[in-house]
Amino acid sequence: MLRLITFTVVGMLLLSYQTMAAEISPYGTFNYKWSHDENTSGVAYDKLENNGSIIGVDIIEDFDEASSMSGIAKLELGVDVDDSGSDTLDSRLAYVGVENNGVAITVGRQAHSWVSKTANFEVYGSNAVFKYGDRSSNTIKLDNGSFSAMTMVDGSAGQDGIDMWEASLSHTIMGADVAVGYSDDVVNDISYWGAGASASIGDINIASTYTIKDAATDLTGMEATIGWKAITVGYGDKEGTGTYLTYGLSHSMTDSLVVYAEMQQDDLDTGTDLQHYSVGTKFTF
Repeated sequence: MLRLITFTVVGMLLLSYQTMAAEISPYGTFNYKWSHDENTSGVAYDKLENNGSIIGVDIIEDFDEASSMSGIAKLELGVDVDDSGSDTLDSRLAYVGVENNGVAITVGRQAHSWVSKTANFEVYGSNAVFKYGDRSSNTIKLDNGSFSAMTMVDGSAGQDGIDMWEASLSHTIMGADVAVGYSDDVVNDISYWGAGASASIGDINIASTYTIKDAATDLTGMEATIGWKAITVGYGDKEGTGTYLTYGLSHSMTDSLVVYAEMQQDDLDTGTDLQHYSVGTKFTF
């Protein structure tokens, strides 16, 4: 009943906001998979489960007809369609701000603008990328589409002022999308450096990502993927952890519905070799 009330209140708020000329764009993804994975002890198990389903809404409203400025907001929730935990809806992104001619300043819970170009799989892959994180609360961000800078102030114990800051720059050079970035975890005295690039030649897409975790001991991570039509193959080498081979097939049944199958082989530095298999389907709106 509480969930019904919550959705009803949110729906009423959206409807009332729409009457005030705000442009509201809902979106979402239902993603479900069957997987056959091995844990770190090499024990295999099978599971049907949610694979990162989300629902969200983008909101934009012009200041007035004569102004180029707009108020913007985003709310994105992770949806536990299995209802397997205590939070059926989990906050992913929630921020508000202003935008003027493509330049936005926003505050709230936001995504890190990292440099990875090799997140080309639905289930596996992206094992060899060092980064601060995917999303963080207590942030303020400046973004113009190619340059992004974000600062986090979360009141960490014993830390006065900025707890983390990062900056990234992306650009298209001779048909290749290139990005470089830096993150500074001030609280833990850890820095992250990274660069990524991707390019398409006909039906072939090639991508790579190189990252460094600069701590007491420096560690490097390297990933590369190559895709041809429905087939994608990836390789990753994460220093201090292991190497990974990933294979994927995907097919669009409709403009919104995709089916996929993936396999990954882990060669860990502990001496353990693991095998993983998954098949799934994703509907995006």
